Amino acid sequence: MIEENSGRDATFLYALARDGETHEIVAYLKQSDKAVIRRRCAELLGDLSDGSAHDDEVAVRGLIDAVLKDENDSVRARAIDALYRHGDDALRRLINRIGDVDVEDVEQWSPRKVLTAWLDAEYPEFRLVAARALGDIGDERAVTRLVDTLTDPAPRVRAQVARSCSQIGDSRCVDPLADRLDDPNVTVQRAAASALGAIGTTEALEPLVPVTQADDTELRRIAIEELGQYGTLDPIVVLIRCLDDDPESVRRTAMLSLFQLFVNSSSDREQAIRATVVDQLEQIDTEAVVPLVRDIMDESQRWRIRRNAAWLLGAITDPDSDYRDTVYDRLIAALNDEDQRTAQLAAASLADLPSSELQKRLQMYVHDNKNGGAAVERAEYVLEEIGGATDRELVTNSIDYTYVRDPADYTEHRRSDDDD
Repeated sequence: MIEENSGRDATFLYALARDGETHEIVAYLKQSDKAVIRRRCAELLGDLSDGSAHDDEVAVRGLIDAVLKDENDSVRARAIDALYRHGDDALRRLINRIGDVDVEDVEQWSPRKVLTAWLDAEYPEFRLVAARALGDIGDERAVTRLVDTLTDPAPRVRAQVARSCSQIGDSRCVDPLADRLDDPNVTVQRAAASALGAIGTTEALEPLVPVTQADDTELRRIAIEELGQYGTLDPIVVLIRCLDDDPESVRRTAMLSLFQLFVNSSSDREQAIRATVVDQLEQIDTEAVVPLVRDIMDESQRWRIRRNAAWLLGAITDPDSDYRDTVYDRLIAALNDEDQRTAQLAAASLADLPSSELQKRLQMYVHDNKNGGAAVERAEYVLEEIGGATDRELVTNSIDYTYVRDPADYTEHRRSDDDD
């Protein structure tokens, strides 16, 4: 033992931690005959989680050994808590050591009964690591005991159980998770909502509908995002109502979920969903929706999202909208989209937004791309549809045409006209 130099309390350990003496702290964790010293060592090793890679490795090895070998449960509990602070990899190493196998090798996993028993342990740290391990191995035989722990008195244990249920994905988890949507702890509510979304069945998603009106912004956002998994019309009214929500991050999530409904729907239902969306959008201020759709089209890398954004811009943008010109920018750029369907839908949407300003922009586009191509043909198609000249060589004496390349130039030019 090395206890002789430790004095009557554990304050000397703080000096070791301050000086970065990780090896010595681990030595006290392993060899001290006082539980209070070993507990404090475990705590300090958790606090040293941002040290050098070598010191972190020494600390993690010492903490794992303490969890597996220390005779005092309170010391082991502190060591588990410290491993959590070292991150997922440290905790996974502990789980691997418990079974002495790779947690992904379900067939060889033997300590399931040990882990299940830990769900009844006095210290929440044991219950926490047991819930995490059972989720990692995805053992459906542990589902009944796992969902019973969704009522654990410790909120972080309940949250971890919810996350583990999402990994296992068993339908038996649905009702107990739905009950946690009213948990007094918002972290547990969020974990339960995410878990129901991960399970993803209609039965799992239905309890999320009322959560879209929850007080907590992040909880609302999670519920709204998960509802996009439906392949039916069921959540459309709910999601459109959320387009009036604050903050903008929630409205953006609602719009993305609407697009996801299009993506998940069968081809024979897509038209019905689109028609319903347009009809329901009449119930809200679409002027606030336009910039959401515009930005999603500009930023998304998913061609099915971009297709639907190109279509919806034509359906909801008013020719007198404050956002009209930036919508023109997005749609004209999309005429040359690498996805042909997106380009075609952009052309169709432009044809639904006629104005003299659009004529000018399209004529300039044709002028700038004299070599032709599919994009120019689409621009000429739109010009024909809205009654504009289609000659590739612009007749400047019959058209008020200003050669500009930046959207801001249009604003400046119009201001000059107004001044004149």
